[in-house]
Amino acid sequence: MKQRLDSEGRAGGFTLTQLLVVISVGAVLVGTILPALNMAQETMKAAVCLGNMHQWGLAVSLYVEDQRDYYPYDGTMLCGGGVWTDVLPPYIKQPKLCDLYNANTPPAPGMKSVWICPSAKTNVTPTLAIPYYAYAISTCLHTLGQQRAVFQRSRMISPATTIIFCEEPDSDPTFGITNGRYIAEDPAATTYNPSTGRHSGGLNFVMGDGHAQWIRVEDYCRRCPADPGTENDSGAGPTGDWHVGRPYHWWFAPNIATQIN
Repeated sequence: MKQRLDSEGRAGGFTLTQLLVVISVGAVLVGTILPALNMAQETMKAAVCLGNMHQWGLAVSLYVEDQRDYYPYDGTMLCGGGVWTDVLPPYIKQPKLCDLYNANTPPAPGMKSVWICPSAKTNVTPTLAIPYYAYAISTCLHTLGQQRAVFQRSRMISPATTIIFCEEPDSDPTFGITNGRYIAEDPAATTYNPSTGRHSGGLNFVMGDGHAQWIRVEDYCRRCPADPGTENDSGAGPTGDWHVGRPYHWWFAPNIATQIN
């Protein structure tokens, strides 16, 4: 068989050097494009999550309008007692979480659901006894053990910077409530790394005025070594989050005392 020659009489095909160059260029392109695609995918997930938070923000706002400015119960039970997972979903035309579990259709990681952040991961197998959902209401809305209304929206002195609703850390075994008293996303962690925030070093939140936004870990976490005093539980003392220059707060005002752990 004759070897094909080019117009100048040279043998066709690539030389070894040319092949190595092509392979190298391909590797560089893959190394550049894949991270960009992954980043775009995570950005899209964060946007979906923020959209979910907008929905919950709307539900909370409509609920308090109907309840003389009082917030719903922040408990972890799913059925009855005025718990938020029962009373908020109807305001955004969603089924109650209790009904989803009773129908054996609970939300789970990877599902498209207003209950799930697309970036959330967990080893929990959802059951009625150990429910899973990726969002939480602040426990600082109530006094420990009281199921009925305690705090009113009108008592906030800075609604735009007061946290009402948030993403639940993946490792928390008790889903549905939180108060920022964890390091990044791990309540058992002993070191602080802001990059562990689910969305580019932060999470999405609903504030007291109803708007949703992204906040970086170090601006909401109450157990960060850079700001160790904020583990104080009442917000009333000199180490509470109102008194250490934090831009966002878990309590309505500097002197609201609670029994929240």
